[in-house]
Amino acid sequence: MRGTVQYRPDRRAPWRARYRGPGGREHSKSFDRKIDAERWLRTELAKLDRGQWVDPDQGNIAWSDYSLQVIADRPHLSPRTIETDVLCHKRVAAWIGNVPLARLTHEQLRRLMAELTAAGYAPETVARTMRWVKLTLNQAVRDRRIVYSPGDGLQLPKARRADMRILDASEVDQLASTLPDRYGSLATVAAYTGLRWGELAGLQTRNIDRPRRRLSVRTSLIEASGQPPFLGSPKTDASERTITLPKIVIDVLDRHLDTYPPPDSTVWTTEAGGFLRRGTFGRTWRRAVGESVGTPCRIHDLRHTHAAWLIAEGEHPKNIQTRLGHSSIQVTIDRYGHLMDGLDERTAARLDAIAATVRGPHAAQDPPGLSL
Repeated sequence: MRGTVQYRPDRRAPWRARYRGPGGREHSKSFDRKIDAERWLRTELAKLDRGQWVDPDQGNIAWSDYSLQVIADRPHLSPRTIETDVLCHKRVAAWIGNVPLARLTHEQLRRLMAELTAAGYAPETVARTMRWVKLTLNQAVRDRRIVYSPGDGLQLPKARRADMRILDASEVDQLASTLPDRYGSLATVAAYTGLRWGELAGLQTRNIDRPRRRLSVRTSLIEASGQPPFLGSPKTDASERTITLPKIVIDVLDRHLDTYPPPDSTVWTTEAGGFLRRGTFGRTWRRAVGESVGTPCRIHDLRHTHAAWLIAEGEHPKNIQTRLGHSSIQVTIDRYGHLMDGLDERTAARLDAIAATVRGPHAAQDPPGLSL
């Protein structure tokens, strides 16, 4: 037998089961009853046979220490993502930071969610924080520190999506006209391309092919606390995309670049030639919104506006996904599915029109002899 159960009458728990792990190191545990020692030994040996055995000592690391290790192992992520991960870590460390990975339970994580909610955190913040906890635990499973994640099956709070403000073309034009002349073009381009804020603020002239009416998203302005903004890669691989521009965008960009030639290659800059930061521009934006289309209207609503226009024109969700730079078509449907409710009826009407060209206008009537 690869393991043994030994009786030691001088001990408080006299029955000791022991075996050697894959590295040759001995593992043991003591019990009051022989049957319990034998059951534990059989379970451990079965895990070895199935390749599911995990060294119990590996799970003794505190969650907080392991969470910091996971953060350090992800330097390839954007500074904003890393900053968010660190905030989630700090939020949780006060509650379960000292608990070893192997001793965390599903119940403790449910209680953690309740504590975060009671502390006044919004459902979106609680959900984001718990997704970080689940990520660390899933990584611990892959690192063979724990057998399974206690976060499996955890029901996260439903994050309430902010209401979308959809503008029509005249409202976009009104808003663009109310903004300072230096930035009016930004609102127009945002509505007619669907670019994210970072993609707009980091847009480079070298990525605009004006004769061919192509715009390539290859850069994004990265803003993270504690460091100056800088140009980095877009949000995801799918965010790096090339889209065809409508003529209105080319005309607006031509005028803007002729009137405000950039000191380097950045399309929109401050008067001093620096990067256009979200917080600083936000004050200008809110003032223009209040004087034109009225609140609420966020800069990101111009991206929603672009998607809504495409949906209203019957564009295929795949094309919308590509233009918006979503990672998958499912993301597009999850985000804008409620705006697509009428598309199926329009599809059915088109199919009827196709059938009518072959079968005539009375094709939908009952065949002769079937009337009641």
